[in-house]
Amino acid sequence: MKQLQKGLKALAIVLLVAIVAVVAINAFDDKLDPAAAAAGESRAPRVPDVQNGYFALLALGADDGTGGAAYAKAWLDEARAAAREKRIEKRAPVKRAKRPELCDPVRVSCLAALRDMKDMKDKVAETEALLDAWKEDLARYEKLIVSTAYEEVLDYPPRLESGLPSYVNLGTAQRAYLARAALAVQAGRMEEAVAQLEKDLAFQRVMLEGSRTLIGRMIAAANYSRDLAFITDMLQTSTADLKPLAPRVSEMLKPLPPGAFALEGVFDIEFGATKYMLLNSTVDDDGAVDRVIGWLGKHSLFKVNQTINMVYRDYEAAGKLGKLPAAELRAQANVPVVANDMTWWDYIENPVGNILLRAGSPSFTGYALRLHDLDARNRLVALAAEIFAQDVATENVAEFVAKSDARFHDPYSGKPMLWDAASKRLSFK
Repeated sequence: MKQLQKGLKALAIVLLVAIVAVVAINAFDDKLDPAAAAAGESRAPRVPDVQNGYFALLALGADDGTGGAAYAKAWLDEARAAAREKRIEKRAPVKRAKRPELCDPVRVSCLAALRDMKDMKDKVAETEALLDAWKEDLARYEKLIVSTAYEEVLDYPPRLESGLPSYVNLGTAQRAYLARAALAVQAGRMEEAVAQLEKDLAFQRVMLEGSRTLIGRMIAAANYSRDLAFITDMLQTSTADLKPLAPRVSEMLKPLPPGAFALEGVFDIEFGATKYMLLNSTVDDDGAVDRVIGWLGKHSLFKVNQTINMVYRDYEAAGKLGKLPAAELRAQANVPVVANDMTWWDYIENPVGNILLRAGSPSFTGYALRLHDLDARNRLVALAAEIFAQDVATENVAEFVAKSDARFHDPYSGKPMLWDAASKRLSFK
C-alpha cells in the first residue's frame, strides 16, 4: 500500500510539474506584428454615398411599400451601433409578401420554357402576371444596376456576427429582371433585351471589382454567371432576331476587369473579422467551474497575439492568390493554408490557438478559382458570340477557334478553346 501511495505521489508531482511547465511556456505571449495590428481595421469607404451602389443593394431588403433608402440608412445605423456596443444586431422581421418562383437561367433555358409551350399566348400572359408581383423588386433592382461604383460600407469593426445585406433578394430580383428580358425576346423586342443585359453585366463588373467582402465578390460572380447563361440561351435559340445586334453582344462580353481577381482587400476584411473575434473573446459565466476552465484555457493554453500573427500570415498569403495565373492556381487547389497535422510541440505551446487555426483555415484557392472559372466562361461565351457575329459555318468553326485571338483562349491552358464537332459544343478544361 505504501509503495502505491509513493507511486501516486510521484505521478502527481510529475503531472504538477508538467502543468506548471505548460503554464510557464504559455505565460508570455508574442508581440503583435505591426502589420497584423494595422490590417483588417475599419475605414471609411472611398466611394461617396451618393454614388455607392451598396445602399441600393441594402434597399432590396426593405419591407413592401416602404422607402428603400430609409431602410438602407437604418440598416447601416444599426450595424454601426451594434459593433460600437459589442452586441448582436437587433432587426425587426422584414414584411414582404411571398413572391412566385421564376425561371433561373443557370438551371434551365428560360427562353425555351416560353417558346415550347403549346399555348404561347397563355404562357406569356402567365409570366407577365408573375412579374407583376415582382414590380417593387424590379424598381429597386433598376436603381441598383445603374450604379457606376460599389463598395461595402465597413466603417465599423468587422465582426463574424455582423449581419449581411439581402443577397437572396439580390439574386431573386435579378431573376425577375432576366425573366422580363425573356419576355422582350419572345415578343421580338430584341434590342430592349440586349440593352437590359448590357446594364446588368456592366453593374456585375462594377460589383466584382469594388466588393471588399468575400461573399460580395462571390455573389457578383454568381450573378455574372447567370447573365452568361441567359446570353448563351439567346445565342442558341434566337439567332435570327439577334443577328443585327451581334456586335453589341460581343462588346458586352469584353474581358473581366483586372480588379475582379484582386483579393488582398477581400481577405483583409476576412482577417479583420477573425482578429476582432480573437481579441474580444470572452469567458462564459455559466458557473464557477466553467469560468475557471475558461480562464485557464484562455490564459494558460492560448497565446492571442501569436495566434493573430499566424492567422495574419495565412490571410496575407490568401490575398496573393488572385495574382497567380489560372494554371498555377489550379495546381494548388485543395491545399490547406495550414498543415492539418499538429506536432507534439503544437499541443504544448499555444494549443488552443493551433487548434483554432487548423479548424478555421480551409483552402482559399477555391474562391480564387471561381473567379478564373468565371473568366473562362466569359471567354467561352464571347467566342461563341464572335462565331455567331461573323456567321462562321459549322464546318469552319474548328479552324476559327484554332486561330482565335488570345482573349478567347482557355485561361487554364493558354490554348484555344475546345470544339467538339459532333455535339457542336465549345468547352474548356
